[in-house]
Amino acid sequence: MIYTTKPFRLAASAFYRLAYKLHHKLFLRPQPPIQTPVIIVGSYLAGGAGKTPFTIWLARHFYKQGKRIAILCHSAAWDEFIMLQQAFESIQSHSAASPQIKVFATRNRYSTAKEIQDKFDIILCDDGFEDTRFTGVRHICLDWQEPPTSWTCLMPAGPFRSLRQDHDERDIIHLACYGNTPDIHFSIEFLTNSTTYKQFTAKIICGLGSPNRFIEDIRTFASTAGIQIAGSIIRPDHDRRFPQIVQAELSQGNDIIISQKDASRLPQALLSHPKLHVAIQKTEVSDKILQELSL
Repeated sequence: MIYTTKPFRLAASAFYRLAYKLHHKLFLRPQPPIQTPVIIVGSYLAGGAGKTPFTIWLARHFYKQGKRIAILCHSAAWDEFIMLQQAFESIQSHSAASPQIKVFATRNRYSTAKEIQDKFDIILCDDGFEDTRFTGVRHICLDWQEPPTSWTCLMPAGPFRSLRQDHDERDIIHLACYGNTPDIHFSIEFLTNSTTYKQFTAKIICGLGSPNRFIEDIRTFASTAGIQIAGSIIRPDHDRRFPQIVQAELSQGNDIIISQKDASRLPQALLSHPKLHVAIQKTEVSDKILQELSL
């Protein structure tokens, strides 16, 4: 797959590829295996693949089996850390004798996994697909299209962070997220702060790495729920100005739809606003994949 783009983007992708290879050779050399089972949820895509929602689904899946679960996310993804913590607040408040789910923000997933390996039954990594320090772990790759094989597909010329040849396919479970019978199906289940969708008009504000899938899911939901979409505002991933953007739209009397990750950036005062609607995502996994995920 070759992306048609401007020469400077192709040059930047070539430089990115060289930096990627050098960084892995110098700083991400394979390390001794972690003793606790480690599952890394990743994707070739730079963003918007559904890694965090699926990590939440996996944690709940293993929690029901009585497992103690640690979830590692990168400290730079501060909003994803908040989202993960909020997803498991009720579980974390249980007594110490109960199975638990604990979320860690770290700049070095391998080092943290090594430090906590004797305290949990399973360690889940939200992203970290390119971290080659991990050996003997299970990689789950959320696939939205064919894996990239050419550097011309890499950022910023394309949407990918790494190539298929950078990974050992023997360690990867590929889960198709597209087609008529996907392994994983993401959809919008409902909107908060909404009792009826009749004569309802809203604008989408999205601050995700790749917003297209979320916007498409909202439009699909809206078409069956009677919602009129009045356009969208795209913001950067991990956007710290997101509250100001939302406040500005609400002050104009506009109804707003945002994602759960976007909601983690907002104070409670904004989340309680009757015109702010958080799209609650539903994650469905096929029976075949449920069997493959058994430990």
